[in-house]
Amino acid sequence: MLKKLLKHEFRATARTYGGLYLALLAVSVLFGASIRGWNGTNSDAYSTAVGLLSLAYTAVLIGTAVVTVMTIVQRFYGNLLGREGYLMHTLPVTEAQLVGAKLISGTVWSVCSIFAAGLSFGILAILMMAEIDLLDQLPWMLSQLREAFARYDMAFWEMMLFSGLVCFVRMVSAIACIYAACMVGHQFKSHPALAGILSFFGMQYVQGWIEKLLRVGARVYETALYTVVGDAGSIQTALSALMGCAALTLGIAAAFGVFWFGLTVWLMRNRLNME
Repeated sequence: MLKKLLKHEFRATARTYGGLYLALLAVSVLFGASIRGWNGTNSDAYSTAVGLLSLAYTAVLIGTAVVTVMTIVQRFYGNLLGREGYLMHTLPVTEAQLVGAKLISGTVWSVCSIFAAGLSFGILAILMMAEIDLLDQLPWMLSQLREAFARYDMAFWEMMLFSGLVCFVRMVSAIACIYAACMVGHQFKSHPALAGILSFFGMQYVQGWIEKLLRVGARVYETALYTVVGDAGSIQTALSALMGCAALTLGIAAAFGVFWFGLTVWLMRNRLNME
């Protein structure tokens, strides 16, 4: 049944995100192309067009982040706590499956939004490089980059991959926290939206405070910082210290993600009020 929930969820959101990503990529192409033809001596109309495209690109980029967050909130609140909730909660599925489908969908679309933003930056970079005749130097630049990377051993790449994993887990935890905040706000009959927003920031503050407390107690952050900026030995030692700091961050983020998910399921199972 979880597959059916995911299929329905992706179908309901694909048009919104698809149009948003196409708009972002289209504006990035137009903006990059306009920069290629702009040399500072063009007509005022052309310079104005470049400025407007710059504003449009920035607006669409910010809009992508805003729409991603708002869609995550709207799909959860409207689909499970609004009018559609009467139907959704009659399905032969558990509360964990309902919340899990939203969490998976929100995570996938958040990752896609990050990749779309990265791709738009890449398009701008390529167009700008073409304008200043850097594309001919691209093979040389890539060879220099490979040589620089070759100086590091596997510990460096493990650290990079592990850092990406930490960022991913923190993102999933934040989405789970959004759902928990929606459920807490739903407990208030008056101003549930405001209560949910305040709950989210309060939950994030508590999570950050506990994370900082645990880091200080374990002293991994100070050890990593001293190893990197101090006179503490080889790069392998520095990477090991940073890995310990990242591992603690990963564990805290994962624990809070599970807690927020469990809190959301418990509130939905025991304190849901559809009146």
